[in-house]
Amino acid sequence: MMRNLALRLMAIGLLGALFPAQAKVVTVADSATLTAALASAEAGDTIELAPGHYPGKFTISTALTLAGQSGAHLEGQGSSVLIVNASDVTVRGLYISGYGQALFGKTAGIQVMPGQRNLVIENNRLSGQGFGVRVDNSRHITVRHNRIEGDPSLSMVLRGDGIHFHEVEEGSVNGNHITEVRDGVYLESSKSIRVWDNIMGLQQYPLHLMYSEQITAWQNEAKTVLGGWALMDSKQVELHDNWVEDAREFGILLNMTFGARIWGNWVANVRNPDSQDLFDGEGKGLFIYGAADNEIFRNHFKDSEIGIMMALGGEDNRLYSNTFINNQVQVKYVGENTVAWNHCGMGNYWSGYNGWDLDNNGIGDLPFVPNDDLDRLFWVYPEARFLLDSPVVQVIRYLIRQSGDEPGGVVDLHPMMTPPTGDLIELYENTL
Repeated sequence: MMRNLALRLMAIGLLGALFPAQAKVVTVADSATLTAALASAEAGDTIELAPGHYPGKFTISTALTLAGQSGAHLEGQGSSVLIVNASDVTVRGLYISGYGQALFGKTAGIQVMPGQRNLVIENNRLSGQGFGVRVDNSRHITVRHNRIEGDPSLSMVLRGDGIHFHEVEEGSVNGNHITEVRDGVYLESSKSIRVWDNIMGLQQYPLHLMYSEQITAWQNEAKTVLGGWALMDSKQVELHDNWVEDAREFGILLNMTFGARIWGNWVANVRNPDSQDLFDGEGKGLFIYGAADNEIFRNHFKDSEIGIMMALGGEDNRLYSNTFINNQVQVKYVGENTVAWNHCGMGNYWSGYNGWDLDNNGIGDLPFVPNDDLDRLFWVYPEARFLLDSPVVQVIRYLIRQSGDEPGGVVDLHPMMTPPTGDLIELYENTL
């Protein structure tokens, strides 16, 4: 008898494994039924929200899909609105608002708790003061095609980031539209993240890296931002074919970043209206600050206060085939070393270069030296700037050029006579 019972139980278990219970689709229409459905859901279920308002705070603790029909609106009460505490979860099609400003409490529209895997957050709209999407210590995270809006009534530094990854490995962020937040996409202590095809504006930095590695970012667009692509204390970054215009501080920042490849990016009109009141406050197309072993090529920097500024040990980088057009100051470098920006006989294009090309090989026959000793003197003592255009200074500059001394500071030994072309450069030139 006992043996027969054991065989029956084994057969039932085998049938259950071969034919698992079918996942349910549950439709809810108010906060109470949503909370109950989340509590009773089984792995693989789908909970679908009918149009309407769902005030409250909700938690996903099971592998499921939470989807909203058009008009489904989760309304927070100042805390995080939707907390994801499970792996293998998809959240899509929701409007989430009302999450508050408690940044140290990680308050977010969608907050992913540590230790989760395989999450997809897509086609949502999020509007609030804190983080739009916040993910901590998780893996395989996809955030795509969301619209995230911060609160413009708050100071920029008091807003949450649009998408915030902390200790995330293997993730992707693409197709999002992010405005009026602190940073658009912030990656801290994260690895193997891809960021592409996002549109961002009215924020601090559209992409901000801290202590991250193996990050690839391409075809992102940003306009009207404090700064552009900020790479800080990071390594092995690929930043290519991105576009930023109308920034105040910089277009691209390399701060203590190593082993990055920066190419094909478009940077235009980086200007700080308060630059006269700040030391080194001018808008910089490219700002290299204590970064080394980076390769920077085929980028386009134009119409900014400074084309490229380098400081505090930024000499050991490879910089070639870039275009610098109509920047008020093409290069600002205060240092004792001679820095040559060339690679394999290829330099950069500088508008205003007055050399010639007698052998018609596309490379200028004279080096391009953007700065002299007087420039560096005025940078060290900015209170003497009013003397820049005086006749005495012009005579001294002439005598320096006639002295025949080897140029110091930055020198381009092989300046290009015409700017390089490329798909991105041609695209944006044609749209201006």
